[in-house]
Amino acid sequence: MLSLTVVAYVASLLLTAIVDSHEVLLGGGVLLLGWLGPLTGSFAWFANPLLIFAMYFSKEKPSAAMVAAFFGFALALTTFGIKTIPSDNGYYTVLGFGAGCYLWLACFPAVFIASFLSSRKSTALAPGE
Repeated sequence: MLSLTVVAYVASLLLTAIVDSHEVLLGGGVLLLGWLGPLTGSFAWFANPLLIFAMYFSKEKPSAAMVAAFFGFALALTTFGIKTIPSDNGYYTVLGFGAGCYLWLACFPAVFIASFLSSRKSTALAPGE
């Protein structure tokens, strides 16, 4: 399941993430520039490091991965609060969100579930060690 999450994350970078009144933004572009979000009051981009952490530690430290996935998802949901996107020519109105955005959001519960299943597997193996 974790492998599918990684594939979904990479695919989300190639798909439409945000549609504004001027252009269509792919997930990769949003990932590259999203760290500037706090300048406009948006912190959703910071869910990405939490997601990467959760993916990396889902088998090794599943409890920490679940916490990271949970808080990352909560942070990622603030994406829907983005109403405008800054540009060189002012601000553009967000018209909607594309498949890349929704696929990215789906990665959080997926890695949470993968971590949960990993924690159950490791606790099931613990008594017999």
